[in-house]
Amino acid sequence: MDEAFDEDAWRQRVHDYRAEKDDFFASHDQSPIPPGDRADFDSLDYFPPDPELRVSARYRTANDGETVELDTTKGPPAEYTRAAVLGFDLDGDHHTLTAFHVEGEDTLFVPFTDPTNDHETYHRGRYLDVDPGDASDGDRVALDFNLAYNPFCAYSDNFACALPPHDNHVPVRVEAGERAYDQS
Repeated sequence: MDEAFDEDAWRQRVHDYRAEKDDFFASHDQSPIPPGDRADFDSLDYFPPDPELRVSARYRTANDGETVELDTTKGPPAEYTRAAVLGFDLDGDHHTLTAFHVEGEDTLFVPFTDPTNDHETYHRGRYLDVDPGDASDGDRVALDFNLAYNPFCAYSDNFACALPPHDNHVPVRVEAGERAYDQS
């Protein structure tokens, strides 16, 4: 990963990302916030940025590259191509997450669960988008849990969202990114 980590610049990028997302949710026609609730929408609730939850992950290309079906919150399963396995250390232990390729996207889709689900975060899990760049086996990529986000179905039942596979469970609390949405 990057040799000279500029924490101030990183904090600004996280702040800007969150402000842009909040603006989209408050005003865009494609916002998952129901139209009648947008006038009262101020912002999403986030954990404070934590540079310790921006980790370096070892990239390993998936051997099979097979198409897999992930269950969804409603409707038929969604198809994704297994692209890579990301290995990283967090809270003193080594973990892995499977990353999926989404047709037409440059980033990898990483749905995951952790022990904050059902309490502080959306009960069905959260998502990460990971930029692999030109990564090949053994390279390092940034896995920034501060950018973890809820699927649209956390805000409205009108959406069908992919559920994280069982093996994409991080057994330690990931107190980063978006918290559960309070609709009150």
